[in-house]
Amino acid sequence: MENYKLQIIYPDAQNDQPHPHCPHGPTLLFQTPAQAVGNQIAAYYACAAHRDKRLCNYHLPVEQVTPQKLAKRYELDGIIDLYRQHRRKLLSVSKGGACHYCLRCNLPLLPDELSRHTGHEMVWNLSAELLRDPTLFLRPLDDDKVQAQYFFDIKALSFFATCFHNLGINKVVCMGAPRLHAYIRNECTEMRSFLLDFDHRMFYFYDDDNFAWYNMCNNHFFDQAQRKQFKKFLKCEPDEKLLIFTDPPFGCRTEPLAATLRRLTSLFCTLNHLPYQPLPIFWIFPYFSEHYIQQEMPHMRMCDYKVNYTNHVSFKDVGVGSRKLGSPVRAFTNVPLELLRLPVKEEYKYCALCQLYTALENRHCDKCACCPSKNGSTYRHCELCGCCVKSKYLHCKNCRRCTQSEEHECQMYQANQHCWICLQKGHTEFSCAEWSKHCRRKHIVDTCEKVITCLLCKRKGHNERSCAHRSKYLDEVTFMGVTEVTFK
Repeated sequence: MENYKLQIIYPDAQNDQPHPHCPHGPTLLFQTPAQAVGNQIAAYYACAAHRDKRLCNYHLPVEQVTPQKLAKRYELDGIIDLYRQHRRKLLSVSKGGACHYCLRCNLPLLPDELSRHTGHEMVWNLSAELLRDPTLFLRPLDDDKVQAQYFFDIKALSFFATCFHNLGINKVVCMGAPRLHAYIRNECTEMRSFLLDFDHRMFYFYDDDNFAWYNMCNNHFFDQAQRKQFKKFLKCEPDEKLLIFTDPPFGCRTEPLAATLRRLTSLFCTLNHLPYQPLPIFWIFPYFSEHYIQQEMPHMRMCDYKVNYTNHVSFKDVGVGSRKLGSPVRAFTNVPLELLRLPVKEEYKYCALCQLYTALENRHCDKCACCPSKNGSTYRHCELCGCCVKSKYLHCKNCRRCTQSEEHECQMYQANQHCWICLQKGHTEFSCAEWSKHCRRKHIVDTCEKVITCLLCKRKGHNERSCAHRSKYLDEVTFMGVTEVTFK
């Protein structure tokens, strides 16, 4: 089943893998493996930023690619010059003049330009405070697939800034995080920030030395002058430390985002004449995307901190619509979690056994040897699963898992599970054909068992995934987050 997944190929012109361009930069190559389409690979190039054809309808089948189409570029110099002209209007505010902002047209306006915007919703007489943080008055974009803007609340901003300070960070690349960029510029005098954002409105408020109009899904800079300034920002003195922080739309695929993070890290190392070494990264995403992030970046771990937004219906901890279990959004990072101090006043605690901070409801399990909760509830240990599960889940002996009790269908459920033996998707251990062939035994469900029995070592109390003797029966090689299993 896993082999039928739509694959995404990231553009890599440096290694002779150029992709044609749409107005939003190099496209991504989408392809369906041959098994899914009768031994013919269905492949096409499409916009990296937009999945909605109403926003960008670029679609080019691979067989129609020509050298002319590969070489075509979309010139945006005129548009960029216009954005810079609008930016210059805002300088009048600092010189004692008046400037307003039309929320319908998304334009800064001088007093003599107001007549063409009669009846439009306006922000009058932009103050210095609003100009220092335009997210305080701009209407957030709301397309979850490409430009959804949810702005961090003050507790989250303070937490991130404290983490950076404790880690000794001097420079922060804010990729798709305009409010954090403003907070660092206004509140953190010891740090510098550079904003990479797809929202062209940020052009009006930030100079090229701290902002670039940017597509994070393909690492594309729309303006080369801004790209040069960004490269200057990446160059660090020996006593400077740089961190990349990204808050992408939750509808984005993890493959291109991870590729962009790797590309930025490589650029940093090249500019600073360093061998390749990972940069500290904070990636903000829902907890249920952990598997997809770790597939692409295995060293990223999930921090228990619940990230709240001011303008999301439910991703907050106060007000109408707030979730009972708190926000599902977390920070994934390659920074050792032991170095992150979560605020006790926000109901976090220190676990002496794990030696790191966790959520108050995340109770340590001696059998699992960790604080297992992911979703903001207290998990319980299931003896038949050999691991901790959500408290309301019920055990299905046929599936060998705890699942939601309502509308559970074994066949459908197992088709979406990863086998704890071969790690492939599409079946559970009782249905693992390779293991059955290897051990020459058909697995039988024992409805009388009260404790799980490991199918590998035949000992009770744990599952195959956590078997201490796993290497005795299986050879496993992991590369780029993908593990291949062979039977000994």
